[in-house]
Amino acid sequence: MDTGLTLRSSQQPGQIRIDNFEQLRQSLTQVLSRYEGVVYTDAMLTEAKADKKELSRLRREIDDRRKEIKRAYLAPYNEFEAQVKELLSMVDAPLDEIKGFVSSMENREKEAKRAEIRAYFMSRSAALGSLASQVFESPAFFVDKWLNKTTSAKTWQTEVDAKIAEAARAISAIQATNASQAGALTAKYLEKLSLEDVRDYKERLNRAEHTVADPPLPAEQSAGDQRSGFLTLRLSGSVEQLIRVSELLALVDIDCEELENGMPQPMQELTEPEFDSFVAFDIETTGTYGAANGDGPAEITEIGAVKVVNGRITDRFSELVNPGRSILPRIARITHITDEMVRDKPDIAEVMGRFAEFVGDAVLVGHNIKSSDLYYIDRAARRYGISLDNAFFDTYRYAKRIQKQKGWEKVSLPYLSRVFGIEQKDAHRAWCDAETNVGVFFALKRLD
Repeated sequence: MDTGLTLRSSQQPGQIRIDNFEQLRQSLTQVLSRYEGVVYTDAMLTEAKADKKELSRLRREIDDRRKEIKRAYLAPYNEFEAQVKELLSMVDAPLDEIKGFVSSMENREKEAKRAEIRAYFMSRSAALGSLASQVFESPAFFVDKWLNKTTSAKTWQTEVDAKIAEAARAISAIQATNASQAGALTAKYLEKLSLEDVRDYKERLNRAEHTVADPPLPAEQSAGDQRSGFLTLRLSGSVEQLIRVSELLALVDIDCEELENGMPQPMQELTEPEFDSFVAFDIETTGTYGAANGDGPAEITEIGAVKVVNGRITDRFSELVNPGRSILPRIARITHITDEMVRDKPDIAEVMGRFAEFVGDAVLVGHNIKSSDLYYIDRAARRYGISLDNAFFDTYRYAKRIQKQKGWEKVSLPYLSRVFGIEQKDAHRAWCDAETNVGVFFALKRLD
């Protein structure tokens, strides 16, 4: 079917139209009228295919004409646009350089103003005590508009004073009314400086505490009773949960006798100190309130190690690590490692790479590492594709075997260092504990 339809168009600035639109519409209406009311049956399949082919051809002719006219009309504009872009690129070259300079200067001005605001904050933050820096660094404290040139010093100083006063009141209230949970709730408050978040978090803590509450002490035994005793427990849980239990017991200096260990071990354990070359190491972590309380896993904050070759210390390794999360206040009090100390330190991926290089294929020696340190080291190594499958020797487990024979009250690292007359300069710092453990290792070996 030949319709003889031809689409004619014209264009002028701001307008484009089909000159014979009405004529084409009338012609198409006449051509298409033959299809009105047609109901195709199975017997009409051949006719239906022919009609489909003809209408498709008609549609294609009209659309091809549209594309042809579009190309023709756009050609001068495309040429115009290409010329304009060339002119713009000539301007952009020096403009981009100037923009970079202006941006750099503005950033320097903002950094200077931020430093000015921090200095003012610190001069007014006595009410916040040791938490001042953590309050300032809280994502909820700093207001970006303070950096604007249009914001006067009086305005931001007034707002800083108000935020300091509000934070001081909130922290004071938290610490005065929640003694047993003060550390956890204060850390939660510092995340968003919101008491509402603290109230929600406190409810979760209370529910968790009620679930695992300790039984009351017998009437004849007060909380301050120092008489020694023991409980035989069987603890089951995830590797991370059991690691946390072990760490907490060690931190409060509770001695434990390991009767059975069903935890997976990533490395080969040596049980006899039949070697004189090794790497002694220790780590510190952030601690965690636990997943049940809405907290993430603990992360490494420090790795300390010493290399021993034929009985002599030949090299040392000591690195603080940015853990990517807050350090629990009680852990900071024990290790003396604070959030501020690790804020600008490298992350664990970088430090683990250097530690693995320092260790090489040496035997790893540590105190109670089977129940704690190796888990964190292995987890970090696996997370970043670092190979670390060295054999290890645990001085705690070795000392435990001969504790009764030697009449030792306990086998903690501080206790054994005192027994053997080894100076422990800064307990619970990784570099110190690693070096102390070298002396303990050789002292234990000489007893054999």
